[in-house]
Amino acid sequence: MNDVSYSLIQAIRGPIMLMALGTLVAMDYFGVYGFGRTWPVLIILFGLLKLLEKVVARPVVQDSGPAGGSAI
Repeated sequence: MNDVSYSLIQAIRGPIMLMALGTLVAMDYFGVYGFGRTWPVLIILFGLLKLLEKVVARPVVQDSGPAGGSAI
């Protein structure tokens, strides 16, 4: 499940950022808020998506060698 979730988050990160950018530009165009006031939302959104990606990522397990003892 983690591999699927990780891949999904990576796959949707770009489209989500583009939709957020489009929304902010539309808000600027319609005079709701100026883009100069809302662009930090893009940085926050990108950071949240990267954080979510790290949380979902499966930790890498290092192999410690053959099980059962040490090699001589």
